[in-house]
Amino acid sequence: MNKNSYQIHDTTIYYRNNTVKAPKGADSWRFKYPHFGTLHRLFNMLRAEGFTIENDAEVAKCIRDDYFIGRRGDLELYAHRYPAGFEIMFFQNIVIENQNGGRYDFDKFQKMPYMIRLRFIKYRDKIIALLKSVEDLEDDTKQSPRLAEEWIKARYAEEWHHEQTDTNFLLSDLDGQTQEPYNGRDREGLTLHNGDIKYFRAWNGRLYRGRVYHNINNMWWVIVDRFTVKNVASFELFDLKPEDNRRRQARPRIPEAYQKRRQAIEDTKTKELMNELRRRGVKVG
Repeated sequence: MNKNSYQIHDTTIYYRNNTVKAPKGADSWRFKYPHFGTLHRLFNMLRAEGFTIENDAEVAKCIRDDYFIGRRGDLELYAHRYPAGFEIMFFQNIVIENQNGGRYDFDKFQKMPYMIRLRFIKYRDKIIALLKSVEDLEDDTKQSPRLAEEWIKARYAEEWHHEQTDTNFLLSDLDGQTQEPYNGRDREGLTLHNGDIKYFRAWNGRLYRGRVYHNINNMWWVIVDRFTVKNVASFELFDLKPEDNRRRQARPRIPEAYQKRRQAIEDTKTKELMNELRRRGVKVG
């Protein structure tokens, strides 16, 4: 007999509905699934803990009932429900890399400041405890070995885009393998191979060095030390040259005023630009 299940990945909790389907002829998006009620039980628990939770006003009104945002202090959440289940993702906007905010960052757990991380762990555990008290669930959370090499091997065995089906192999057996040019070139256009030693700069501006193994598309796992793995885009990997800056280096930030001016130019029609240049006395073709 199938069971509903849950999975934890980084700071996201996924609930999977494997048992209840919409009746034949019913609109699957309008049918009231039991897990919709479970999600709101979780929301009520979080509200009692001090969270404010509401529908996401940035989503189109016709689907807004299925999207939620919330926060307690600096810990924020985004949630989405659908016929196959729901997901609750926690994030913060204190330490971020993506210009659109922490919600869109990779490695959300790792970026969380210490106290926010502890708060997330508390509410993650409370959510899982409440789910288990409501029904008998299967835990589909991926293996998460402590050692970096074993962690990558577990990902290879679990994900369909790699040929490995278990962890009974040596990671070094993959050394020398590469990818298509559009997924396997570093910052300088050099071909990347599994096992190569490459450098990259993290979101905090620090220079890191590690051994690389392909993940998916143009993303590569980088083994920084015995316990640490980073997920880095191919175009951010490079070989260190004598003239390269080895110290911490802040990422260049484009002033907001300049970004607005540039966007205004991009939004202006070519004809209007030509007329403006002629008005200023500039000869144009």
